[in-house]
Amino acid sequence: RRDLLHILDSHCRVEYLKSKWHCKSEFDFLYLPMDFRRRANLGYAFVNFTTAAGALRFWKACNKYKWEVEAPGNKKMCEIACADIQGRDALEKHFERFKFYCHTDGYLPVILSPPRDGWNYSKPIIVGKRFDVAAAPPLYFDRKFRSKSKSKSKPKLTRRKFKGLS
Repeated sequence: RRDLLHILDSHCRVEYLKSKWHCKSEFDFLYLPMDFRRRANLGYAFVNFTTAAGALRFWKACNKYKWEVEAPGNKKMCEIACADIQGRDALEKHFERFKFYCHTDGYLPVILSPPRDGWNYSKPIIVGKRFDVAAAPPLYFDRKFRSKSKSKSKPKLTRRKFKGLS
């Protein structure tokens, strides 16, 4: 979430400086869903811009943007679409009843009040309930094949137990 906040803040600041009339691009809700087993985001986020103009400016700047990630040759592309749930109040109402089983509030949806605009760094207000759990051990490839036939079967993902972990 921290990296996404930085991207959005930078975008809003640049758009404000480019604007002849100093029209603000502001956002007031952010949620980046996570896969806790892989310890990675699911590849999409919910961002609520306070105006349609701000959302349009972000779409023009970032839609179809390609960037390289840590794995060489692995390119990701940003695709922006309208969500079924629109507006901060509707998003808050939707996510406030969710239960998140994770070890940190850093993965929960947040309201940003006052809205962030690249200059104002309002403190996130958590939405939903977190239930503290220990972080899951990472997944490893099991080098044993599922069968002893000569067919090329895929390695199986398994969880290994380490001494001291249950």
